[in-house]
Amino acid sequence: MFKLSCNIEITGNKKWSFGAVKNLEIVEDVSVLTDTCEIELPKNIIWKGDEDFTDGKPPIKRGDKIDVWLGYDDQLKKRFTGYIRSISQQTPIVIKCEDSMFLLKQTKLTPKAFKDAKLSDLISYLLQGTGISFKLIDNEIKLGNYRITKPTIAQELQELKDHYLLSSYFRTLDEKDYLYIGLTYPFDNRKHVKFEHGKNIITEDFEYRAAEDIRARVQAQSFDAKNKKTTIEIGDKDGDLIEIRIDGLTESELTKYAKQALLRYKTSGLKGSFKAFGEPSVRKCDIVDIITSDGNTGNYLIKKNTINFGTDGFRQDIEIGTPLETNDG
Repeated sequence: MFKLSCNIEITGNKKWSFGAVKNLEIVEDVSVLTDTCEIELPKNIIWKGDEDFTDGKPPIKRGDKIDVWLGYDDQLKKRFTGYIRSISQQTPIVIKCEDSMFLLKQTKLTPKAFKDAKLSDLISYLLQGTGISFKLIDNEIKLGNYRITKPTIAQELQELKDHYLLSSYFRTLDEKDYLYIGLTYPFDNRKHVKFEHGKNIITEDFEYRAAEDIRARVQAQSFDAKNKKTTIEIGDKDGDLIEIRIDGLTESELTKYAKQALLRYKTSGLKGSFKAFGEPSVRKCDIVDIITSDGNTGNYLIKKNTINFGTDGFRQDIEIGTPLETNDG
């Protein structure tokens, strides 16, 4: 019988730690800007520090840094790093946290217009002075004429997602957070872990979909410097609509962009999720090699992982994303 183990460290004016939670949930998701962690504290908690603290209001505040280690039998792995967003005043006390996107939600932006912008130039401007490094997931992307209008960095990143399909999210590599941004999943720093029904898959909820059965169409628009509009539409006329706008592109560049978007949407493979134990641990963007209850197999990138730890045990609820070729990894 494995024993659940955890350690939470919070650093503000002082450094505090504790080794027990009632319930904890971490959500990692490449489709949203922010990973989150929510911790429900037990009634009798001892805050370990220079002088142990046991009474009254928690000795922590919004904006303090937090690191979460989870595991079995004192074999711990870091599963979350970020900042405290809020602390509830009622009992039980609940601490809500966000990853480094918390910092970018607080950082104000100065409006700026770019001519023939490249994605790397835009992100460099957005992150200047933050101390945060970034990695482009794809090759350089041309954005055309671009104007920054949102009040914070995080809101401008959301604008890129809404209008250009460019996802932004943080990954922690060698104890450092990097902002990843692009159209696809990254190819660096990915674990490859096997999950099999009846062994380390507890339950599964999968549906197989063939690419030819997926109905989708892409409508892509681009405006040039003289405000002349170019529109490209490809795919199934009766399919789900995917809208893209990227200014400053030629018709051939816009067509290439539209085809990439359609290809990402229309891919054969399993859709759905499965529940697994807390180990082996995986993160968003890792690769899972799945063997299902009906014998279907395949390699898939992880889109989302919801980690629950506490009174009901230690579980991972893993939602799969893009399927990969067998030798990809």
